[in-house]
Amino acid sequence: MKRAPSQLTLREMFSDTERLTSELIEHLELGFIPTNDKLISLVRRVPDGIEKRRVEDISVRNQVAELLKSEDFSQELFEKLNDYLAAIDQSVNRIINSE
Repeated sequence: MKRAPSQLTLREMFSDTERLTSELIEHLELGFIPTNDKLISLVRRVPDGIEKRRVEDISVRNQVAELLKSEDFSQELFEKLNDYLAAIDQSVNRIINSE
């Protein structure tokens, strides 16, 4: 079972925080942003003079569902990262205050 961030050494906290940050960046760049861009292009208003296309409701719903799933994963990573950063802050404060 994985230990809580507050039970780790400061070095382990920094290592895990770096890993989570990289994972979040990769997810945003390769998952969330492209999914969001697909939704934007799907529902974007087509300017006059350009051939209009019909977009089915199910297409929009499916794309929104995919975006929401991606957002849930982003939120999980943000929360984990926040837990680690809070643990780092507490650990550093304990070191500073004990000296």
